Amino acid sequence: MERDQEGIRQAAQALLENRWIMRSQMPDEYFLVRRYERPLRDYFQEKCGWPLLVNAQFYKLEKIPARPRAFMGIEAMQSVGDYTLLCCVAGFLEDQEVDGQFLLGDLCEALLGYYPQEKAVERLNWESYTWRKALIRVLNYLLDEQVLRLVEDDSEAFLSHGYAASGGLAGEALYEVTLLARYFLRSYPKDLKSYHSIGDLCQTDFASNSDESAERLRQKRTRLYRQLLLQPAYYRQEDSEEDFVYLRTMYKRLGAELQEWFELNLELYQDCALVVSYDRSPWFKDVFPVRMRGIHDVLLLFSQAYREKPDWEKRLLLSFQELRDFPGTDGSHAEQWLDEGVPGDGRQAADAIGAG
Repeated sequence: MERDQEGIRQAAQALLENRWIMRSQMPDEYFLVRRYERPLRDYFQEKCGWPLLVNAQFYKLEKIPARPRAFMGIEAMQSVGDYTLLCCVAGFLEDQEVDGQFLLGDLCEALLGYYPQEKAVERLNWESYTWRKALIRVLNYLLDEQVLRLVEDDSEAFLSHGYAASGGLAGEALYEVTLLARYFLRSYPKDLKSYHSIGDLCQTDFASNSDESAERLRQKRTRLYRQLLLQPAYYRQEDSEEDFVYLRTMYKRLGAELQEWFELNLELYQDCALVVSYDRSPWFKDVFPVRMRGIHDVLLLFSQAYREKPDWEKRLLLSFQELRDFPGTDGSHAEQWLDEGVPGDGRQAADAIGAG
């Protein structure tokens, strides 16, 4: 029984840490998830409302956040236009055959029809270097995510010059669609046009229940699990007060469960809750703090300096300008920041803290 629990724990951690668990690339993790597929599927569906997608070639846990946050964005994407292009390209790929191939020129032509035509949206134009660069960013990201395979590539000429004198693209590329293209975008029960807000989309995670109080409790529990497992810290705010009351009531039970399933420890403070890894689990690629990660050292140094102020508990919120002017991030300790491996002066360190 103890061996089974350790296997379930490792499989759950692997699903949390990876978008895809590919049979060809992660065979140990794939077969571990396969062995414990039923308890994993039931647990994540009941506690988090997350479906486990099952395929002969991969597993994917659809990790849907309780509330979208800026830090959850894709690092490779640089603007709203990038995300819009990504969704349009993903929509185009869903209409293609698995292992089918397409030319960059065909994609460019199709995207002119896929891209939104509203007046408030900047018009897609391949004569613009900015748009060509954005498309190449999106395609490179999809290559990294193994949604596409590159067969032949002369996209540099397209990026540099756009169209040739003949009217075609100055440089072509040939791509191949992988099976993952079918599962990259999240599916919804209704046509997306029937949703009018982010709130409407979030509500699709919860089926209607005749027992209103039971449904409210289930939604509260689901929000809590999602916040704890997907965010570095869950802060108490006006709209989360009810969740924190529930969290304090269920603290011991929830803490024991997170330890059993993920080997994570729940820490609860007056205005904050977070799960931490005391044992530095090798299944998690990025935990806080990590030695030799300069920004982590900066955060710890800043926290120490701020807590030395006599009234720090009365000032839990700082404006960005106050952060930049705070002693230590105002440039007076630039040499210390450099010693900690952070390039630039203290203001750059403050910018990094604010961006995080």
